[in-house]
Amino acid sequence: MLTSVRTDSAARNGEPLEPFDYESIPAGYYDDAFRRGRGIQSKWHHLKFQRVVRELEGCTRVLDVGCGPGTLAGNFPADHDWVGTDLSTRQIEYARQTYGATGARFYRATPAGVPAHEGPFDAVTMVELIEHLPQAAVDETFAQALERLRPGGKLVITTPNFRSAWPALEAAVNRLGDVSYSFQHVNRFDPPRLAALLERHGLVSPRAEPFLFLAPLAAPLGWRTADRVATLQRGLERRFGMLVLGSGYKPV
Repeated sequence: MLTSVRTDSAARNGEPLEPFDYESIPAGYYDDAFRRGRGIQSKWHHLKFQRVVRELEGCTRVLDVGCGPGTLAGNFPADHDWVGTDLSTRQIEYARQTYGATGARFYRATPAGVPAHEGPFDAVTMVELIEHLPQAAVDETFAQALERLRPGGKLVITTPNFRSAWPALEAAVNRLGDVSYSFQHVNRFDPPRLAALLERHGLVSPRAEPFLFLAPLAAPLGWRTADRVATLQRGLERRFGMLVLGSGYKPV
């Protein structure tokens, strides 16, 4: 997707946002990590998407905003009616080639740009999107997404929890990983702030809770070992999880 970022010095001085070119990220980069099926990064994405899938139980028509390479669509059976949007041309092309055969449709568009015949939706997802957007863009994206959601439909969001050990993890990834987030994450959320955002946009029964803690770090010991850790640490996740999952329902 194409969003905006600024350097720390620019943020302090109130200077205009400068564009960050998400086309520079290789097409399918995150999908390749997911499909690798081994290692910490892959397990991280598997556990994250598993949680989102559980949140979407009973929702058959889904709009995935900021879908990237379409990985979330690949976690659902073909009987789901799935639409993904992103502003990165290369990621949308990858998603169409990789997951289009499932019946999922992908558009290079904002939620408002999705063809009218594609809605309304039972659920809208935004998986690790809003941290990349300045606040005005977050509010506009929310407003557009809620327009596409049916009354009573569910909004599901994940974003890094900056009230956890996430900043230390991000610093390590920036230094050692293939992709740096130092100029990407311009909007930092934690559970109270995400809950307040959901309330401000009028969502019913808004909630925001941490998830995803130490389990991915156990992946080098074995995939099943990481799964066992994920099961055993459920209580700790709710206090120390490095991502936040937010959800709420559009008023009827």
